[in-house]
Amino acid sequence: QTSLEGVADRVQAVQAVVRELLARTQQSKVDAVAIGATGYFMRGKALREQVPPMMFKTHGARTVLMCSDMLSAYAGALGLEAGAVIAAGTGAVALGSDLRGTWSRVDGWGYLVGDFGGGSWIGRTALQAALRCADGRPGGSELLLAALRDHFGEPTEMVADLALREDRAGAMAGFVPFVERAAPDDEIARGILSDAGAHLAETALAALVPGSARVIAMTGNLFRVNAVRSSFAKAVGERAELRKAAGSGVDGALALAAAAIEGTLPLNAPCELFTSPFR
Repeated sequence: QTSLEGVADRVQAVQAVVRELLARTQQSKVDAVAIGATGYFMRGKALREQVPPMMFKTHGARTVLMCSDMLSAYAGALGLEAGAVIAAGTGAVALGSDLRGTWSRVDGWGYLVGDFGGGSWIGRTALQAALRCADGRPGGSELLLAALRDHFGEPTEMVADLALREDRAGAMAGFVPFVERAAPDDEIARGILSDAGAHLAETALAALVPGSARVIAMTGNLFRVNAVRSSFAKAVGERAELRKAAGSGVDGALALAAAAIEGTLPLNAPCELFTSPFR
């Protein structure tokens, strides 16, 4: 799995991983490679152009499968089973399928306009509450303002820091532990974490395909936050069966690579297959 920042570096990293795995297994080539990349279908052109030819020429791959990391997360969490997977970390996105050809992706629109309930959403909402306190406006939190100062410095420093950073979403998500620590003594912080769980539940439930299995698997570091996880479970209620993810995105990538070789990929799976011209 990879992000799309610094594509050249990522391509080299993929090649290095493949070489290491071949060395460990004392193999000279691979049959198939599956890569799940964050934002693949929106910004994956460079990966499409560079990775398959490199895998064909350098490692003898017959097939290269490329997809969003959400599909590899789905395959790892649920295997090839109908339902939905909600991934909550810095962002928030869900993918659902009946495995009969219908796929439903919900949210994952990024921290500026979406990712409701994700780490960046929690961080941004908490920082807004801190600034409300600094301004003397209703809905502010003294504890979150104190946490802001501990983590960023004065509010003006925080705003300047975020404006100059490329990883704004990650920086805001980094404030989640402060919100979690404040929650036992702060109603605003508790409410933010509770609202996050409710937003994630909305996203997961919306991803379920009507008439198909109502099973939801959870993955992502944000579900380690007890208040978020409990709010999520309460909001889902009896509308779906909740499961912990059976495996990771890496497990999912392996399953997708095997399915690509065997010709057993689910119908209309949101991925792209590239076949070597050398075989």
